[in-house]
Amino acid sequence: MSLCHPDKEGSPPKVSCGACCGLFNLKLDSSGYKRLLKERTDEFRSTVNLSVRHTFPAFRQHREAVEQGFSKNDDMTYNCPFLGYVDEKEARIGCMIHPIFTGDPKSQNFSFYGTSICQAYDCKNKEHELVDLWEKIFLDVTEDSVQFSHLASDHILCFVLERFLVLKGWSVSEGLASFEGLFASIFRIRLGLVGKVFPTSFEIRYESFPDLESVYSFLREYLGEGISDLWEEIKNTPERV
Repeated sequence: MSLCHPDKEGSPPKVSCGACCGLFNLKLDSSGYKRLLKERTDEFRSTVNLSVRHTFPAFRQHREAVEQGFSKNDDMTYNCPFLGYVDEKEARIGCMIHPIFTGDPKSQNFSFYGTSICQAYDCKNKEHELVDLWEKIFLDVTEDSVQFSHLASDHILCFVLERFLVLKGWSVSEGLASFEGLFASIFRIRLGLVGKVFPTSFEIRYESFPDLESVYSFLREYLGEGISDLWEEIKNTPERV
């Protein structure tokens, strides 16, 4: 499994990530995202007939019109209306026209990006070499797919924390295991930014974070006052002997 649909200790995934579909480009709060996903899902299930092809573009056209008035973080980033709940419990989110659901390998051509882009895109965290360690932390601190998507797509924060460990002399795998509680606390603070930052998973990282001061500066600026209670613990994290 990957971070798209994580697998916790062999059990069926209960959350999933849909950030690359542009959900968080819309300026909503957590309840607003869930409400939108529910509306899309209900409309899709009631109006789209998988055997009647014209119902796909009709759904897309209507949803785009409905969502056109939503405030966006970036007018150039598309938010795909085919992202919705894909399980009976309406807990996991994903592409409602993915071939696994439609039986048509080209069904995503009804979307704005099309099959080739949707199926070829890999975000930086999706199949990270340490995906199991990151996944465990994300699953431990999140309650739903909206929260999980925010963390799973934040590849820049993950990179910064990996740099923090390396600059302290730890391998990333050993450091994540040794300071799992600290990282969980950092990501809980990060969840407070839902509705305030708008991850897509394809943000460009411009900095290399060559030293600890650059790491500390990023964390202070990005996480704000929420990080203050952890500041001493972060700075006093022991170096690897």
